[in-house]
Amino acid sequence: MVKINVQQLQHQQVTLNMKALRFGLKRWGNYWAHQEQGQGFASRSQCDKLGEVIVYGNAGIGEVTPPREVRQFDVMIERLTPQCIRAIRAHYICKGQWALVGFDSKKSYVYWLRRAEIGLVGK
Repeated sequence: MVKINVQQLQHQQVTLNMKALRFGLKRWGNYWAHQEQGQGFASRSQCDKLGEVIVYGNAGIGEVTPPREVRQFDVMIERLTPQCIRAIRAHYICKGQWALVGFDSKKSYVYWLRRAEIGLVGK
C-alpha cells in the first residue's frame, strides 16, 4: 500500500494552479497589450496610457469585446485591491516596467504582484 503525503499533494496542486494562472495571465496581458497597439496607441507607451487611465479615469477607449477567457480574468482582477491590479498590469501588460505604473521600488512591485497572484489562485 502506498502512503500519500497530503501536504505534498496540496502543494503540487497549488503549484499547478499557479502555473496555469500565470499562463492565463500571460495570455490576458498579451491580448490587452495587442489591443492597445492595434487601437493607435503605438506612439505612446502602453504603461503611459495605463497611467492616464489611473489618473483621469476613462481614457476614451472604444468598445472592444474581448474573448470569454479574457473577460473571466478581467472579472477576477477587478476584485483585487488597486495595488494588486497595478502590479498585475505592470507585469503582464507592461512587461515588468513597474516604474511607469507608479511603484516606488521593485521590491514593492514584486510584493503586490505575488499577493495578487496568490489572491487569484484562491478564487
